[in-house]
Amino acid sequence: MGNDTVLELLPGIGVLLPGGAGVLRFGTGADAARDLLTAAAPGVHLGMQCGSLTIKDYSELRHAHDAWLGGYLFQPGWNTVARFDGFRLTLAGGGPDAADALVRIEVWRERPTSGTAGAGAVWDGVDLFGHPGEEILQVLPEAVRLPEPATGVAVPALGLRLGGDAPVGDRWRQLALADTESDGWACCCAGRFHCAEGGDGLVGITR
Repeated sequence: MGNDTVLELLPGIGVLLPGGAGVLRFGTGADAARDLLTAAAPGVHLGMQCGSLTIKDYSELRHAHDAWLGGYLFQPGWNTVARFDGFRLTLAGGGPDAADALVRIEVWRERPTSGTAGAGAVWDGVDLFGHPGEEILQVLPEAVRLPEPATGVAVPALGLRLGGDAPVGDRWRQLALADTESDGWACCCAGRFHCAEGGDGLVGITR
C-alpha cells in the first residue's frame, strides 16, 4: 500500500482522510460526513443494519448502548460505509440524546498490513494495525483492558478503543475513535468504551 491509503487518527478532532480529501471531523452531520467520504473513496454507501434492530427494539437501553459501542447498532442514516485499500470505515452518530452529530469513527482491517511506512491507520506515526498488539500497547498512553463481556483495550486519553484480535502477539483488527467531548448515551451510563451498566449488545441478534 502507498501513502494514499493512510488514515491518520486525530484524537479529539476526527480522522485525516487519504488523497487530500480533508478531515472527517467529530460533530459533522450525517450528510456532510457522507459527502466528504464520497470524495475520498469509491463505493461509499449505507450499510445494512445488523439484525435490522433499532434502539426501541431493545427492552433495556444498556443492551442498545453495548450494541452501539460494538458496531452492531446505528441511528437511521448513520451506517455509512467507505472502503479504502485494505480498510473499511464506518460512522456513528452520537446516541439517543445526540443522534445528529458524528461522535464515533470505526475502522476495520480487512487484510493484513505489513507495518511498512505509509500503510495503515496511523496515530502519532504508529500504524496501529501494522505491528503485534502487545507492541502497540507499549506506545499508547495508559491503555486499559476492557472488562468482560467487552474485549480489547481502551485508551481514554485518545478516545480510542482497539479490538478484533485478543491473542498476545496478534495484530489488532478493529479500532474506534470517539469524540471525547460528547456522549449522547449519558441517559444510560457514563461508559464511553463499554457499557458501565453491563449491557449485552447481542441481545435480540443471537441471544
